[in-house]
Amino acid sequence: MEAITQIILSLLGVIGIGGIITAYFNRLKEIEFQKLEQKQKRYKSSLLYMDAYFEPKNIKYLSSRQPDINSPKDVLEYLKAEYHEMLLYASKEVILAVKRFLENPNRANFFASVLAMRKDLWTKKVDVDIEEICIQ
Repeated sequence: MEAITQIILSLLGVIGIGGIITAYFNRLKEIEFQKLEQKQKRYKSSLLYMDAYFEPKNIKYLSSRQPDINSPKDVLEYLKAEYHEMLLYASKEVILAVKRFLENPNRANFFASVLAMRKDLWTKKVDVDIEEICIQ
């Protein structure tokens, strides 16, 4: 009888510890998902503003988000603020690509930023290059 009680208590202990371990790993997964979701939102926002820099007529579509943005110069100032936030969460590759864009805003640096963000979010490797994605 005592052996059965010992086995039952052991099983309950294992189940309890297993539950705690499972809960811990589920929480870690949830945190990683939330980080990825936030990066995705911030990167999409940055890309919209970069695009508006090249197409000033599209600035009007951003007015609901940022009513004080009226020119390409305003767009770059907003992107600088976004860049400073990226220092907290973005990969080194994304930070450097966006920095190059801010220092020299051109299509090549835009697409390099896109590819760095893509790699950071999804692919973890380079699966396309700038020449393949540039629109002529």
